[in-house]
Amino acid sequence: MFGGSPNTSSEHSLGCLLTRSKFSGRGFRRDAATGLRAAVAPFALIVAFLFLSASHSLAADWPTYRADNRRSGVTSESLRFPLSPAWTYSSPTPPQMAWTGPAKWDSYANLRQLESMRNFDPAFFVIAVGDSVYFGSSVDDSVHCLDATSGTEKWVFPTDGPVRLPPAWHAGKIYFGSDDGFAYCVDAKQGKLIWKQKPSGTESLLLNDGKLISHWPCRTGVVIENDLAYFGASLLPWEPSYLCAADAVTGALDGPGRYRLTLEHLTMQGAMLATSSRLYLPQGRQRPEMFERTNGRAIGGFGGSGQGGVFAVVSRTDEFMHGSGQNHGVEGELRGFDANSRDYFVTFPKATRIVVTDETAYLNTGVELSSFARTRYLELGKRQTQLLAEQNKIKEQLKKLGNKAGEPEWDKLKADLQPLESELATLPPKLSACYLWRTAADCPHDLILAGPTLFAGGDDQVTAFDAATGKVLWSAPVNGKAHALVVANGHLLVSTDRGTIHCFRVGAGG
Repeated sequence: MFGGSPNTSSEHSLGCLLTRSKFSGRGFRRDAATGLRAAVAPFALIVAFLFLSASHSLAADWPTYRADNRRSGVTSESLRFPLSPAWTYSSPTPPQMAWTGPAKWDSYANLRQLESMRNFDPAFFVIAVGDSVYFGSSVDDSVHCLDATSGTEKWVFPTDGPVRLPPAWHAGKIYFGSDDGFAYCVDAKQGKLIWKQKPSGTESLLLNDGKLISHWPCRTGVVIENDLAYFGASLLPWEPSYLCAADAVTGALDGPGRYRLTLEHLTMQGAMLATSSRLYLPQGRQRPEMFERTNGRAIGGFGGSGQGGVFAVVSRTDEFMHGSGQNHGVEGELRGFDANSRDYFVTFPKATRIVVTDETAYLNTGVELSSFARTRYLELGKRQTQLLAEQNKIKEQLKKLGNKAGEPEWDKLKADLQPLESELATLPPKLSACYLWRTAADCPHDLILAGPTLFAGGDDQVTAFDAATGKVLWSAPVNGKAHALVVANGHLLVSTDRGTIHCFRVGAGG
């Protein structure tokens, strides 16, 4: 394993192999000089096992968007370098995005080269389980299953609308949503339909980019939690939206913990997130909203109007971070909130992606990758936000009083302001001290953590960095902007905006 801790599962397997060899009574010879017994045939098996173990120790699946329902982008699997191209899937047509993208410029804030807040489908995002790779297509309106080793197609399941988000795998089944308004469940091995559910019912269709779609497309994906399938159907804020919890086996919407709710003033789009008690729904240009998972009760949103974006992650300690894209006066950012209280506590300017572990966080600003001590940084960030709020409150009070130096109320407010400003002045160097490393990196499109390695997606390239130091370990060209990265079962999968899926692995083509 490259740069990681001992692989206990591999050690256990190796121990079993040695034990079986020792007591088999076959394949041993006695050395004339030492009298030691040495394995002959089993030794070759052990060498082969060690090579495979070093190539992709702790092999793991990637069963849903960004690995899990919290959208962490983290896997325990690690890959050994260098990686080599194994196969490439190429669509004859690039992905057909649901939205045309941002305006050419924001004249109000004098910002150019804007990034979209609704770019949830710029590539064919994949998942990978066992020997299969799955993805949805906005070009041929289907879900595809490829062989992970060769890239050859196993099956295709067609729908009546674009499939914009990646499917989710659970218990041998594949779940996904389509612009035709249905949420689907199909058999993962053969692609046969098990159930489909359309919360909006019968309707007239809408012409969108040359295709007929539902007024309530399913653009949240499908999340599986505790054998329930959660999904939303939504498009326009002046139309009702639907939030559903269905039985994952049958698709039924009736029964304990299941529901079909009609909601108002929402535009649910982008991958839904889930924890043991909450659902989180991005909305593109509007703020994300949170719901009780068990009954769909609305809890509230994060941030103010227009603070949107479709990238989001919920840490294991319930910090909710979301954003990306531009709003007036802001050149892209990620914002952090307490997922329970919904209180804002930190902003990462110009950030496009963040990966959070228990001890460390990794930030991608498009031009720089950095690593910082997560707990200490967030503690200081929360304190800074609290102090700034108190400072602004006092300044507003002083503004209303005018310049009345010498009056008791004015003097008290000035006295209260001084310690706040003194403490605020100490925080920037403390925040800077939390950073473990920074390195220049022109890889703005994606960021994941696989074992001890960060993988970042750039324009026509994918690059691997040592997560402990920021050092570049490996890089390879790809065809287009690398918007989606997956590490699973010994493979690195890279999806680009040109409809290409590249597969890399150790020793491929050799």
